[in-house]
Amino acid sequence: MIDFRYHLVSLISVFLALAVGIVLGAGPLRESLGDQLAGQVEQLRTEQERLRSEAEELSTKNDQLASFIAELGPDLVEGTLAGKQVAVISDDRSTRPGIDRMLALLNDAGVDAPLQISLQPALWSPDGAEQRTAALEEVRAVAPGALSEDPSGELTDSAQLSGLVPTLLHGGEELSAELRTQLWQVLIDNQLVSVDGEAPSHVDAVIYTGAAPEEHAVDSEDETVATERAQELLASQTHLLGVLAQSGMPAVVSAATPHNDASTGILRTVRGDHEFDALSTTDRLQEPDGPLLSVLALIEQTRGGAGAYGTTGDAEDRLPDLPETRGVEQEAGGQGDGGQDEGGQGGEEQGAPAPDGAGTPAPASDGGGAG
Repeated sequence: MIDFRYHLVSLISVFLALAVGIVLGAGPLRESLGDQLAGQVEQLRTEQERLRSEAEELSTKNDQLASFIAELGPDLVEGTLAGKQVAVISDDRSTRPGIDRMLALLNDAGVDAPLQISLQPALWSPDGAEQRTAALEEVRAVAPGALSEDPSGELTDSAQLSGLVPTLLHGGEELSAELRTQLWQVLIDNQLVSVDGEAPSHVDAVIYTGAAPEEHAVDSEDETVATERAQELLASQTHLLGVLAQSGMPAVVSAATPHNDASTGILRTVRGDHEFDALSTTDRLQEPDGPLLSVLALIEQTRGGAGAYGTTGDAEDRLPDLPETRGVEQEAGGQGDGGQDEGGQGGEEQGAPAPDGAGTPAPASDGGGAG
């Protein structure tokens, strides 16, 4: 049996330790720990202020560059796509303002009447299943070879019909002009796509414009239907762009990225996936300079190049490296700092592309099409 004195000594030891801790904490250690914690808090506050200041400065510079680029747009692209036939595909009407600016720039670049193709919600929405089934039956009746091969049966109706769009745009010897017109009419009659003007026989290049994911949502749908819609939309977009990448046509995927976020839209699918390496991508479609980024990327595509451009975390560069764009960022920075010497002359003429010897834009490299 343990002696009572043992318990007494243990209790006294505990209370002594507690008393010593209180005395030290309230006395010499308090000042040391308090000063140390206060110093760390002040250091973190200073670091936060520095980071905030840097973020504001970068945001200001980016806004300045975006405005400068947008103003230079018509001069940068003038005549660079002369003689090309270009189709602009959209998957939601919310991208219309950006597309309108894009079409104006394509006209400046020398594209005669750019073609507009709008993918309709029935192409992927749950309530469009009957329309998709009917359209597939018609396509298989007249040209089954126009559809993607699918031996494992993995492709949904949405994916198959979406993949038909770039196939018809690319043309090729296997589909006559008459048959392509007939297949376009099947898609139009079933309200899966709409075409501004006559259905094309073929085009030379394509820009696909993707809306922000939230624009495709329907508030009245329950979670199950909303999930089905999102899955069909992704299948539709992915297969369309996969076929487009395989076609060899110069092509750009341009997406709206609210809050500078590309982690939830179509760019998340395309960037970093080798299946889409042939495609160029641009973000910022909703911003003033976004449509110009798309057209510049398409110009690079027609010369054999590709890249991911914009300001989101997965973009490779701010602008394509073209003779027309070299020096633009430096010029924009110069404009922010006054940009001109006392005589009123900047390092380069404002608004002019980077000179190549004689003060004219350098000639485009003869890279041919991406395909």
